[in-house]
Amino acid sequence: MTQQPKQSAQSTHPSFFVLILVFFFWGFLAASNSIFIPFCKSHFNLTQLESQLIDFSFYSAYFIGSLILYLASTARKVDILNKIGYKKGIIYGLLISVLGSAIMIPCVNKEKIVPIKETIADISGFQVEQQLQTSDRQVKIRREKDPDTYSLLISNNDAAEKYTTNPQLISAVSGGFTKDEEHHQYAAIFTKANLEKVVTVLDTDYKQTVTFGYFALILMALFIVALGFSLQQTAANPFAILLGDPAKGAHRLNLAGGINSFGTTIGPIIVSMLLFGNIKGGDVSTDISKINTLYFLLIALFLIAAAIFAFVKMPESQDTEAFESSPKATKSLLGITFMFILILMGLVLKFELPMFIAGIVGIVGILFYSKMASAGNSDGWGAMKYPQLILGMLAIFIYVGVEVSVASNLGALLKHPGFLTAKGLAESELDPYVSLFWGSMMIGRWTGAISVFNVSKSVRNILCVVVPFVAYGVILGANSIKGNDITVLYPYAICIVVQIIGFFAGQDKPAKTLMIFGLLGVGSILIGLFSTGQLAAFAFISGGLFCSVMWPSIFALSIAGLGKYTGQGSAFLIMMILGGSLIPPVQGGLADIPSIGIHASYVIPALCFAYLAFFAFRVKTILKSQGIDYESAVSGGH
Repeated sequence: MTQQPKQSAQSTHPSFFVLILVFFFWGFLAASNSIFIPFCKSHFNLTQLESQLIDFSFYSAYFIGSLILYLASTARKVDILNKIGYKKGIIYGLLISVLGSAIMIPCVNKEKIVPIKETIADISGFQVEQQLQTSDRQVKIRREKDPDTYSLLISNNDAAEKYTTNPQLISAVSGGFTKDEEHHQYAAIFTKANLEKVVTVLDTDYKQTVTFGYFALILMALFIVALGFSLQQTAANPFAILLGDPAKGAHRLNLAGGINSFGTTIGPIIVSMLLFGNIKGGDVSTDISKINTLYFLLIALFLIAAAIFAFVKMPESQDTEAFESSPKATKSLLGITFMFILILMGLVLKFELPMFIAGIVGIVGILFYSKMASAGNSDGWGAMKYPQLILGMLAIFIYVGVEVSVASNLGALLKHPGFLTAKGLAESELDPYVSLFWGSMMIGRWTGAISVFNVSKSVRNILCVVVPFVAYGVILGANSIKGNDITVLYPYAICIVVQIIGFFAGQDKPAKTLMIFGLLGVGSILIGLFSTGQLAAFAFISGGLFCSVMWPSIFALSIAGLGKYTGQGSAFLIMMILGGSLIPPVQGGLADIPSIGIHASYVIPALCFAYLAFFAFRVKTILKSQGIDYESAVSGGH
């Protein structure tokens, strides 16, 4: 039996308010990756797939951390987290994240400088829209969509004239230089045949160099930060229940989830300010070392939080239930781990996209094999003998994948000429749209949280209309404070109205809500695929609205009827956050294929939403056959 310490029905432990700060930074940092990814793509001269390795490192840490905890508990036949206590779990997680943040700082600063002439081979192998920037950020060379075609981009400043009037450069480019007022630069087109000539002039006449950072080291540091997050998140949800009246635990989790969503909304704005300042528009050059400010802040806040948890007396759970060992389920998880290792081998061998696809297909195959094998003989499968859980594991995998993939590829899409604007947005102009996507998650979660509170049906209906626009106002306010033009975000109100209609149609029933929002997700992505401009941009961004309430619906439907295996099933679902590390690189890899491109790559989110709608339909039938009232299932938010 699990015994909860007695707690006053009126009190919430003060340390809970420190705990929600941790929830805030999970969301803050995860959403900030959506700004950091397009920045790193330019800074490190990456392909779109390579830029998505930021998500790969971040979200794979959740899988690895949860897997290690599960395997260690299986080996020792005791739940290790329960044994050490949630409080120590949070502290250890914070300290691991401190370590990762501390490692990040020297990794960001580590660079090597080479003469630009030594980069000819690298430039020759560029994918479409991949670019190289000189150390002084004066010159960029970018691969264009036309075969064997490049752009030479010169920053419009006092030094520009000596480049744009150089006879040798002019003779190497087609039609000379044209002034690009929107991006504050001069642009010229040249062919691959003249690449060596252009680079040689830059080398001999201007002694230009290129600074290469160590992207792999940054990925390693980010992985360690997220590994700490994995342990924190595993411990924090049940810990929040303990830090006050257990009967009001759902309210505290809901508040924590709301704070997490607020972090996802302002994270992109703050990181954009750190990298680019308060500059509105233009193609702004910046220094990656500015991101160190964020990590110094993280170190300080995580240490303060860890100290408070260490020195303040807090309640702890006493769990005497035996750890459920499920050898066949463990083998399936090890099979998924093997597929993950296969993907890592693909990265090392530079065979990335085929290995990512093979790995995902392998993971899906393992889950469906487990479903069929456990149906024939359920012994040793533990929670995985329940088909709703296995289908739910795949649903969580796909849900996190689509949420992250839409956001992480959004920067490249908005920068793409001809999508939203004729010449594409600059990196410093992305944050209003990225924050709107993550803010859409906040809109949905705040609205979904209304049902937690004991209010009359009429009041609830009013709040379902008012709360989304209050959250929308928070998004607009945060962007306005930063100095962004919020008028371009006004038409998005139409998408919010569609979501409100979806909430009413879902009737607070998880299966019905999930199906409606899955179908709305498919519809919105299809609209985005077959249009351009604001309509397409807001259609893709509205994916955040439709993702917003999927986690609790999937979670509730997946663990319904698991009985004593509920805890194990929950752990398996958390592991499937792995989808956030694998699906975005697949979309990025498709975007790198010239015949597909970044816009058409959004077919991946459409397929993901389609499965989520199918899951809602299928799991309803499964639960009904088990005599479970699936439409009254309830779960906390993610």
